[in-house]
Amino acid sequence: MRNKAPDIAVLVLNHNGIRFLPPCYESILRNDRPAFDLVMIDNASTDGSVEMTLQRFPMVKVIRHDTNMGYSAAYDEAIRALDYPFMVLLNNDTIVEPNWLWELFMASVHEENVAACGSRILLMDRETVDHGGGLFTLIGSGVDVGKWTRAPVQSAIPWETGYGCGCSLLIRRKAYIDVGGFDRGYGYYHEDVDLCWRFRLSGYSVLHVPRSVVYHHLGGGRRLHIDENPWKVYHCEKNRLVNVIKNTGPLRLGAALLLSLAYDAVRVKRFVTTGRRDLLTALGKGCVTVLGDLGGTLRKRRQAQNHRACSERIMGSFFLPVRASLREYRRLLQVHQRQD
Repeated sequence: MRNKAPDIAVLVLNHNGIRFLPPCYESILRNDRPAFDLVMIDNASTDGSVEMTLQRFPMVKVIRHDTNMGYSAAYDEAIRALDYPFMVLLNNDTIVEPNWLWELFMASVHEENVAACGSRILLMDRETVDHGGGLFTLIGSGVDVGKWTRAPVQSAIPWETGYGCGCSLLIRRKAYIDVGGFDRGYGYYHEDVDLCWRFRLSGYSVLHVPRSVVYHHLGGGRRLHIDENPWKVYHCEKNRLVNVIKNTGPLRLGAALLLSLAYDAVRVKRFVTTGRRDLLTALGKGCVTVLGDLGGTLRKRRQAQNHRACSERIMGSFFLPVRASLREYRRLLQVHQRQD
């Protein structure tokens, strides 16, 4: 008799990450339950990632793209093509604990309304928090709870959160298809916020699973600090504005747009004062891109809001208050400046 196929696929997205892949694969394969298939999605790597995987890890299935499709499009294509009830998205620059997958699976398998479960993510020092749950903000971005702190786990029981970080996120495929999946126009940054926001709007549950632990190199070792890298500034600006327009409820939309303008005004002043013309250009480019496709974004808004099954009051419980959002932004800037 043929064994039943696994219900889970672990999807590792890769672009020229050969130095991260062996320890990542090895840690995943130490997870001995539940049964799963391991899939590497390669975004046109030129560093031998695919060849190394096929030679050293023949149990890994490989999906190879001819171009770098980015995060959201590459994952969306794989999730739609593969027929597994659960998909786990995992960054290649991670190492996972032996019970990482089991904890995610058990938090979701018996509750059909659970659309996504996110892991507790620590940096490679195994003490500093990268993600401890996520809250939405009125400016369209997400805030990682406990970021850069050394706070201990407060509970071993999964809890409701706004979004789970796409660095390690279990997704129920049925719910994913139901809400339309990743917005392929995002490319990088805030696509996990957008997806979970739409899960929430549609009445699905999103959980943070603190006993599912992942260690993260954070950006593959690249310096992609907040408001310090033009490439990141462009993508974050574009995508957070689309989040605001597309997902914010009618009662909060006006305030969200005004706050977004105020937020960018403060950043413009900072970039001018510090002489960062490159960041100013990236910010402007992000705004122009959004305005250029405003009609398409408004169509996506109608679709998201027409399928709304969650009240404004309930959604509000997953938002960080405005003053707290501004304090968090200033704190992250100060942390990065100390690191520099």
